[in-house]
Parts: sequence; structure tokens; C-alpha cells
Amino acid sequence: METTFQLVVDGRSVTATYHTADVERVFLPLLDRLSRVHAERCHQAQQGGIVGRRTVVLLAAPPGAGKSTLAATLEHLAEREPGFPRVQALGMDGFHYPNSYLETHCATLSSGEEVPLRSIKGAPETFDVRALIERVRSVRNACMPVKWPAYSRILHDVVPDARIVDAPIVLIEGNYLLLDEEPWRELAALCDFTIFIDADRALLQERLIERKMRGGMSREDAEAFFGASDGKNVARVLEARRPADACLQLDAHGRVRRMGATPAVAFFDIDGTLTWDHDGIPHDQAAPTPRVRRAIERFVNEGNIAVLCTGRPPGSVSSGVLACPFTATIMLAGGYVRYRGKVVREACIPHDVLRELVDCFERVHMPALLETVSGGIILSWPDVPSLFDADAGGSSRLGIAEVRALLKEPGKLEVGKVVCDSALLDRLAFAREFIEEHFVVSDLGIGAHELTVPTINKFEGMRAIWRALRNDGIAFGTVYGFGDSENDITMLSAVDMAVVMGNALPAARACADYLTDAVQDDGVATALEHFGFI
Repeated sequence: METTFQLVVDGRSVTATYHTADVERVFLPLLDRLSRVHAERCHQAQQGGIVGRRTVVLLAAPPGAGKSTLAATLEHLAEREPGFPRVQALGMDGFHYPNSYLETHCATLSSGEEVPLRSIKGAPETFDVRALIERVRSVRNACMPVKWPAYSRILHDVVPDARIVDAPIVLIEGNYLLLDEEPWRELAALCDFTIFIDADRALLQERLIERKMRGGMSREDAEAFFGASDGKNVARVLEARRPADACLQLDAHGRVRRMGATPAVAFFDIDGTLTWDHDGIPHDQAAPTPRVRRAIERFVNEGNIAVLCTGRPPGSVSSGVLACPFTATIMLAGGYVRYRGKVVREACIPHDVLRELVDCFERVHMPALLETVSGGIILSWPDVPSLFDADAGGSSRLGIAEVRALLKEPGKLEVGKVVCDSALLDRLAFAREFIEEHFVVSDLGIGAHELTVPTINKFEGMRAIWRALRNDGIAFGTVYGFGDSENDITMLSAVDMAVVMGNALPAARACADYLTDAVQDDGVATALEHFGFI
């Protein structure tokens, strides 16, 4: 799922597209952090009898990492989301020396070579750092609006006093704002929070080459430009930077991740992840092994947050699973979410869609498990054996007439998801168009397929948890997901680190950032050990 923003970046209209999970998991919590920093700064200013001071945030990144777009996105989100102080995004590129200066001055490089500034435009030596430092000082300390220069991508030159700075939080973006060299180091004393976007050099190289090619360069010329200019600047930013308060990572797919930040949040599937079928133990009695349970307990005892994230309805989760210290539970594949004992999401299949699906089942005598918050209903047919015959698992077994009676009254039968016997799915071939239009079908890897509507999935459940944490003022860091089957894909695709079990289905394996041991070999514990939590 993607979220698109229409932004103005460097005076140009830009369409920015991010994964919705990155917005929810990274950007909004980052804005929460900035809001808290600003509140603390305001409190300190009032305690000291000083009013009107702004909060200054520095966002640094190597060329090609998307810092200007991210800064504009954070500004937009702060305006859109209720309760945030206003954020104003500014670029440091307005502090380039003017072209007239670059054409008449030289710089001495670390190698001792003296070169014209114009030939290295974009390098740290081509910026008026002293002017930048003094302007940042004014922005931070002044009560009144402050003028700010910009860089025109049309004129390719500086435009003095192009912006008016008047927001309570000022987000300044640029390549060298965290450069660990003099006089750039002086910026550290003038900012309240710092952010850095890290990325692989090969990724940045390709992005910068493609940018030049979009501007009309041949690939050969773009590669030569990278070697002579952009590549050197990338290396300098990555190798000579100060640590940041928040470090984001840009991956090869354009995803933004936040690694190593605490407290971590981990989402755990049940079947095939925490438990598995063995020794004839029913699903609703299966429990994690002692090693896995202890690993989760240690993870939580270190101040991290564990969340159960399962397709099962509440009544079919064993006491052994619930004995683990979960702060929240996502059930019914994201349709039913509880956080600290409070229901924060409850969604079901639309009544008319469910009725039409049952019509399809009746036409071919298709057995199915209709799962609700209060329990399951097995639609059975005397003439069709299925995997639901062996054990009802606490579910009611009803015939079509009884199911029809429940469906007569909207709200009487609220189904979160439907499970079908994989061996009988071909019976629904005639209804493929209807099912593809209204449902997402996932292989559970246990001889069953799950049907959910697009608005019910594990990602939507996770989103409800992230919102609940933010509403409680809980700043969370790196997000992990543990899963093994197709209904885990929305979860695995939404986290910073997707941990996939060794017994996982191929579609789930394709999402893996880390492939751990199989569930039978305590893969959850192995992964938590690997990441240093225990």
C-alpha cells in the first residue's frame, strides 16, 4: 500500500510516493519526537524567562538519498495531522556561494591541489558556512520572522531572502549539516535534534546517475560526472559525519527503515511461527516451547514491546500463547485488535458481500469456517467431507439453513474472515471473478486458504497498534515481524526487519530480511538472539 503526496520542493511541484507503512511506522513517530523536543525546549525557555525561541532540526543525508523530499513530506504531515506544531522545511542550498564568487575564487583541497570553486560546485568548500551558522543562530533565537535564502534550480544560482521563517519548528535539510569538520561542527550547538538518512553507496550512485540522465545526460557522461563530483560528495558525507539523534536507512526499493532504535516492537504470528502441529495437540491448546516463551519474556523485560499478530479469532488462542507478555493482540487477520485490554479496531466482511459468498458456497456445497470475534461457525454439508470434520475446535457446526437464518438480519453474523479447505477450492472456480473483486485469498500452509476483504489484514491491525502507542506518547523504534505464511505478507512488508521462519511458504520467504530456524527448532528465539535482544 502506498501513500502519495503533492509537494513543493525547491520551488517545483513534486509527487512523492512512500509506502504507507513507512509513513505510519517512521515518519509520524518521528514527528511525535520533534513535537516532544519542541515542548521541552519551550518549557526550558519559559523556565529561563525566554520566549519566542524556535526549535531547529537538522536533516542531513548524502546526495541522492531523498532528503529534500522527506523534509517537505514531514512539513506536509505536520500540517495534515492534528495536534502537531507547524514545521517549516528549509534547504541549506541557498548558502551556496553565488556563481559570481565561485567563478573568481579557488579552494585548496586536502590533497594540496588548488582548484576553481566553480569546478567543485556542490562540495562543502562552495558553501558560505559562516553565513549559514549566523542565520541558523538568528532563526533559533529570534522572536520575529527571519529571512532565508533559496537556491533556484532554474537560474542555478542563489536567491537571497527568498523565504520567511516563522514556524515554531524549523527543519533544515542539506548534505553537510552533520559534517564532522570545521566550521560545520559549530552547527551542533545551534540545533535541538538531528536526523541522518543512510544508504548504500551503490544505490546512491545509480540514483544520481539516473537523475542526470533524466536531465538529458547520456549514461556515459552521467557516470563520469558521478566519478568527478557526486561520488566524492557522497563519500565525504558518509565517512565524515557526526552521529545523529535519529538515523533512517533508505533501501534499494525506496523503503525507509529505522534500525537499531529502541524500544523495539515485534509482531508475532502463531501457527508456524510460535506453535506448530505435533503430537496430536489441538490448535487451541498449542503453546510456544519454553525457550521461545523465555526469549519473548526477555525481549519485553529489556523494555521492548511484543504484539501477537494472528489470523485466529480470540477464542482459539491457547492460554499457553496468551501467557507470553503481549502488550496487544491482533486477531482475525487484523479485523480485531486489543491494546492494553481495550478494543481499538473491529472490522468485518460487509454483509452484502458475505451473503453473496454464502450463495456461492451453497451452489457447490462448499464447506467453510466463518470466523467471528465470539467464535467460529463451520458451514458443513453431509455429502462433502472436509478438513473441518475432524475437530470443530470449539466452533459451532451449522447447516446452510441455520447460516441463512443468521444472515437475514444485518449485524447478527459479523464475520472477520473465512477459511476454506484448500483441497476443495476448485469448486469455487465459477465464482473467481467475484472472489477476486472482493477478497484477498491467502495460503495458510496447513491445507487451508483464508479469504479476507482488502480492509482486513495484518497491516491494518499493526497500524491500529502504532496509533495506540503514539496516542499513549510511547516513542517506539525498530519494528520486527515474525511470520511464515501468505497471510503474514502484509505484516512482513510493513516492518523494518522481516523475520521469516525456516518452514515458511515461498511467498513469505520472498519478504525475508532475515531467515531464521524453523518453528520446530525455536526459530523465534534464534532470531531474537541474533538481533541481540537476549
